[in-house]
Amino acid sequence: MTLKIIISCISFLWAFSLFATVPDVLKIPAPRSNFDLSVDYHQTLLTMALTAGANGRKVPKVEMIYNMSQARAKYELMKGKLIDVYWLGTSIQEEKDLSAIRIPTTRGLIGFRKFLINKKSKAAFDTIKNLDDLKQFVACQGKHWPDTEILEKAGLKVIATPTYENLFSMLNAGRCDYFPRGFHDAGNDVVIRQSKFPDLMSYSRILLHYPFAVYFFTKKESTELTKWIEDGMTILAETGQIEALMQKHALTAHIYPLSKDQTQLYLQLKNPLLPADTDYKNPLFWYQNGVFKADSSLNKISFSK
Repeated sequence: MTLKIIISCISFLWAFSLFATVPDVLKIPAPRSNFDLSVDYHQTLLTMALTAGANGRKVPKVEMIYNMSQARAKYELMKGKLIDVYWLGTSIQEEKDLSAIRIPTTRGLIGFRKFLINKKSKAAFDTIKNLDDLKQFVACQGKHWPDTEILEKAGLKVIATPTYENLFSMLNAGRCDYFPRGFHDAGNDVVIRQSKFPDLMSYSRILLHYPFAVYFFTKKESTELTKWIEDGMTILAETGQIEALMQKHALTAHIYPLSKDQTQLYLQLKNPLLPADTDYKNPLFWYQNGVFKADSSLNKISFSK
């Protein structure tokens, strides 16, 4: 047997072993509540990415198991026994603990924040003109969300809970004043919880922004799966399929066209948790500030130190 044939055989066996390490079924957490549209969106997007990056391989089936908190999901993903893929708001720590597919699942839209408030608070929020005004109010956030630390480092008051649905109950009960939500979440949150929390409203006058994105993550050892998803997500981004999904999926469809945004006050934050080499100014993967019609004329205030 010639050296060339031996090398070819070794290469084939190595490639086969890599592909064989990707399971036929990939497990993800189930929705956190009956109102959680994010899981269906990410399950759909993940399947699209696996299909786009398959390169002749059998596409794994993506299945949901039971729901779990974000902290529990991350822990289980690091262990790699219960779940294989999860989507998280990225941070230096998340990218240290897990392998990140650094292509935003919703083009960084989650970093553009609209507020959920109680209707009784609207008059008070109408008086906000800058950061100092906003500091008089208390935000509610998830206990293990990177957003919580981002807001706190900007000098904003935050109260947190690990239970997702409790955030809406807290806001409704007045334990916090506003719930900063991803641009696409605020409107949906009000509509789907209207019967339970009729006093909650989406407040459109203020847009809070910090560079932030949700990525797909895998455990560190899943190098082949990570590369597969990354290849597929790159193809989806380059061909416009991520945005196309956003324009038709129930999670995000209602925000288009983005030019209908009614923002009057734009507040810009830094994100000290974002890895320094994050390519957040790349319009192929990330929405830029100017995507919203009003941005060019807004009173842009940077209040991160």
